[in-house]
Amino acid sequence: MILPKKECHQRSIEKDSGMIDWTVGLFFLLFLAVFIVAQFQTVLFQMSSSYLEDALAASNLASAVIDPVEYGISGKIVLSNPEEAFERYCYAVKSNLNLDSSWECANKHLIAGQVCIESYILYNVCGEDVETVTFWADGRTVTDYGKLGQIKAPNGKTVTQTGIYSELSFPVKGIWGVEVMAHKGKLVDILTDEERE
Repeated sequence: MILPKKECHQRSIEKDSGMIDWTVGLFFLLFLAVFIVAQFQTVLFQMSSSYLEDALAASNLASAVIDPVEYGISGKIVLSNPEEAFERYCYAVKSNLNLDSSWECANKHLIAGQVCIESYILYNVCGEDVETVTFWADGRTVTDYGKLGQIKAPNGKTVTQTGIYSELSFPVKGIWGVEVMAHKGKLVDILTDEERE
C-alpha cells in the first residue's frame, strides 16, 4: 500500500487557503469600489439639491413684491398682482440658475437638462382668510379660498403668513449616465419686522 506524503497534502491545503484569501480580498475590493461610487453619487445629489434650494428661496423672495398701499393703510402684507409676481419669479429662476432661453443650465453636472416650473403658489393671508393662487406647469391658473390653519403647502407645512411656494423639476445625471428626475420645492413666508421679533 502506497500512502501519500504528508507534505503534498499540506501544500494542497495551503494552495486552497491562498485562493480563498484572494477571493475574499477581491470581494472586499469590489464592495469598497461600489461604496465609494455610491458616496460620490450622494454628494453630487446633495450639491444639486442645495444649489436648487438656495435658488428657489431667492426666486420666491424676488417675486414677493407686496402692495405698499394696502400695507400703508391696513398694515397687511398682500401680494396684489399674482401674474406680475409669477413673471418676476420666472425671470429670477432663469437668472439664479443661469438658464438659457430653453431653460437649460450650462452646468450639466448639477442640472442635466431642462428645468420645469411644476407649480407656483401664492398665499395671501388676510385675517382668518387665505387666498391661494396657483400657476401650474400646463399654464392653468387656479384661485381658491380657505381658512387660516387649514391650508397646507404641498411640502406639508401649514400656511400661517402671506407667502410663496414653488416647485421645480429637473433631470440629474448620475454615474455611468443614469438620469433621474428630481423635484425641489420651497415655501417662503413674508414677514414684517415686528412679526420676525
